[in-house]
Amino acid sequence: MVVGCEDLPLWHEIEDLQKKKAELEFQLHSIEEKEKTLEERAKLLEEKLAIQHLEETLRIKTEAVEKLESRITELEQKLQTWEKSSTTMISMEPQAQQNTNESPLRRLFGEH
Repeated sequence: MVVGCEDLPLWHEIEDLQKKKAELEFQLHSIEEKEKTLEERAKLLEEKLAIQHLEETLRIKTEAVEKLESRITELEQKLQTWEKSSTTMISMEPQAQQNTNESPLRRLFGEH
């Protein structure tokens, strides 16, 4: 029966090893779950950062477009003002030429 006594500590050791294995498997499962959660959180944060970057880029581009639109409006107004004054000057030119074609004597005596 000495052999039976030697088997008892082996059985006890196997039991301890199985408990240790179960504990390690539980810890492994826990750490894998945590890793999965952290990966999802990291992905979420990366998406939020990408959105913020796009929003900032969009804001900058929108401001640039608004400035260009404002500049174009201003330039168009200046062009219209110049065209109006240019048209007015051109329409007044024939009258000025007619007045200069008259001789000073005719203007003096009102003859045409």
